[in-house]
Amino acid sequence: MTESAGERIDVLCVEETDAEPAAVIDYENDRFDVTAAMGVEEAMARLDGATDCVVAGYDLSDGTGLDLLRAVRERSPDLPFVLFTDVGSEAVASEAISAGVTDYVRRDEAVDGCSGLSNSVRTAVERHRERRALADRRTERRRSERRLDAVFEDPKMLVGVLSPDGRLRKANRTAMAFVDADHAELVGEPFPETPWWPDDLRGDVRRWLDRAADGEYVAYEADHGHAADDRRSVSGTIRPVTDETGAVVSLIASARDITERKEHERELQRRNERLSDVASIVSHDLRSPLNVATGHLAIAHDGDDDHLAEVAHALDRMEELVDDLLTLVHEGERVRELEAVDLATTVEDCWRNVSTTERAPTVEANLVVRADPDQLRHLLENLLGNALRHGGADVTVTVGPLDDGFYVADDGPGIPEVDRDAVFDSGYSTASEGTGVGLAIVQHIVDAHDWSVAVTDSEAGGTRFEITGVDCPSRAPAPN
Repeated sequence: MTESAGERIDVLCVEETDAEPAAVIDYENDRFDVTAAMGVEEAMARLDGATDCVVAGYDLSDGTGLDLLRAVRERSPDLPFVLFTDVGSEAVASEAISAGVTDYVRRDEAVDGCSGLSNSVRTAVERHRERRALADRRTERRRSERRLDAVFEDPKMLVGVLSPDGRLRKANRTAMAFVDADHAELVGEPFPETPWWPDDLRGDVRRWLDRAADGEYVAYEADHGHAADDRRSVSGTIRPVTDETGAVVSLIASARDITERKEHERELQRRNERLSDVASIVSHDLRSPLNVATGHLAIAHDGDDDHLAEVAHALDRMEELVDDLLTLVHEGERVRELEAVDLATTVEDCWRNVSTTERAPTVEANLVVRADPDQLRHLLENLLGNALRHGGADVTVTVGPLDDGFYVADDGPGIPEVDRDAVFDSGYSTASEGTGVGLAIVQHIVDAHDWSVAVTDSEAGGTRFEITGVDCPSRAPAPN
């Protein structure tokens, strides 16, 4: 007996004008839930998705059972339909079969309460349910196969299915594009011996497969290919597939092409090595004249010359910059311990390092910010130096508070709006004496602190840099 044999059956009975098929079904089998209708129009109004079978006589109040059959077939081509009537001519039966009737039962087959109609309805519905369940299973299987194919044929992934002993069963198109071979030639071959692997990696692949066959999830990075100019770097895994007992029945090898990432990492390493060499040379060559200048300054200094005092201050600052340069190269752009830094005092110190004029910036608030003190000085020196390079010695600079940070503004020529997205790019400069790295350094320092920087017009028509996202533990209100 099928699983659906115990389910109830919803029957729509369309009665002839002088008979009651519904009464026969009710009497014969209590598995039926019966809905009665008197004609074609009423039957079609009552027909819905819950109906399991239509039972109809031939002579209906507004047509024939064949008229109803044709109407039902237009809406539900495979719904069970049983014609139950006294009309038994071969012509009617033939026409009913041509129209797609499921079964044709004569009334005289219902004898002593044991109706062939009930059996016909039950059999038709159970077969229909079995066909529908089978179709649903086939549809779901096709969907599962399509999903598996979509995963297996991922254009970004190399995928291979292996037997537990490491022989190739199947490889996707992306994997086959890595080698000059036909798929049929590789199926059944030991995976380490396939052309995906260079000779120096075959031993590693065997060890990876042995670990995976023992149930381990194996991750690896490797280079595929044989020619030095044809190698592709991948990051992959070999993972076991087990059955219900835990036994390994297959292995899945998958990998993602990371050639571009590896090339970027190698290029970055080369650049860092060059930067380290340059920093060492610069720091060595810069320290020599610094030492000479410091020595001569010590001889010439009589303690009364303000200009010599400024020279000494500048030399000290150059020494600090050399140390910072080496730290930046060897440790990267990391923020060290944050401290509460008085912004006004730091601005004053930074101005002395970038300007020989006595016209110091105006600081509109006693603002304290949490920052790496050295990096904050680099940031301010670059912003102040930028104002001097573009606005000249007479430029007026103002530093003021924002809701979550501070700004540095000047009354210089300003930055055209079309250029503002590019000002923080390394090498960008409109001043002949500029190096084009100052504002790029500002951006790096801002990023290292998780701050934000934006450039806009100042109230005086110059440039205003706004630093936001800053932790400001205390501040005095800005003047009204």
